[in-house]
Amino acid sequence: MITAMVLLALTMTLAWANGANDVSKGVAALAGSGVATPRAAWLLGVAGTTAGGLAAVAWGGTLGSLFGGGFLHGAPSLPLASALAALIGAGGFVLLATWLRWPVSTTHALIGGIVGAAWMNFGAEAIALGAVLQKFLVPLLFSPVAALGLCWLLLRLNRVVEARVPRWRPGCCDPEEWRRDPFVCCPSDARPPWWERRVWLALHWLSGGAVSFARGLNDVPKMAALALPAIAALPQLEAMQGAAAAIVLVSVAMALGSLMAGRRLLPVLAEGVSTMTPSTGLFANLGAAVLVLGATPFGLPVSTTHVAAGSLIGVRVAERAPPRARDALRSILCAWLVTLPSAAVIAAAAALVARS
Repeated sequence: MITAMVLLALTMTLAWANGANDVSKGVAALAGSGVATPRAAWLLGVAGTTAGGLAAVAWGGTLGSLFGGGFLHGAPSLPLASALAALIGAGGFVLLATWLRWPVSTTHALIGGIVGAAWMNFGAEAIALGAVLQKFLVPLLFSPVAALGLCWLLLRLNRVVEARVPRWRPGCCDPEEWRRDPFVCCPSDARPPWWERRVWLALHWLSGGAVSFARGLNDVPKMAALALPAIAALPQLEAMQGAAAAIVLVSVAMALGSLMAGRRLLPVLAEGVSTMTPSTGLFANLGAAVLVLGATPFGLPVSTTHVAAGSLIGVRVAERAPPRARDALRSILCAWLVTLPSAAVIAAAAALVARS
């Protein structure tokens, strides 16, 4: 009973850390383009992430079963001791990264934690390396490249859109007001109807909400799968249907992390990767939403972190923006490289301590 409660507490901690680290990724383009204030964008991210997490009750079963036991030969679910060590590895690293303001992938941290714990407890021969490569690492490595390419293509279309949107000129209006509604720079008799301007603004908000919803839908089942051994050992929660109870608890913990510490990383992605206009921010979000929402029903564990960052990098490539002195791209790429092995090492150490 105590072990099950500790496992559940660790899962909630990881979900809290995920919310704190990831909520800004879905709305960075919204805030960075100036269409919404950072506070408004952050609150939209919290609402969209929570809704996506709860929707995983119906749509996230494939990812949940994949992370529950897809790493081990002949194991339908991850043993309790391995799940504990995996959560310590993943949660510990994501908390550290959030404190350092590194936008890391919880999906990568989870894979590293599970592989590290399984290797220490059962040996390398117990790990299904083929499944790890085919079902996990290939989609994860492919997703940022696909996001960059899709965003680059969408930004070709953006050239057509921007040709129809008035550019800001010194003295025509306040720059912040232009970012929220570029048509204020038009003469009053040349402005499009009010409803067209509302549609333009609504598309921005919908795109940010769609990425946040996709993030919750894709991330919650992965963490909830590790809580299932604890749910099964706690009769009070098992009566509530184990998988659904795990998803609801993880969604609530993620929402709390988003609210309590989610704004910490927003400036890094909104301002540190690429300079965005309202239209480039819109297309960056659309590309990220299409990829993550498209991958989830097929059980492809793409990283929303990598997809969202890949879209922002796509903006930078399309605009041919040179590196800057304080370039967040360096820390993002560094975090991508160290997340999986670092979480694996922490999880293996935790499993070793538990065995001694």
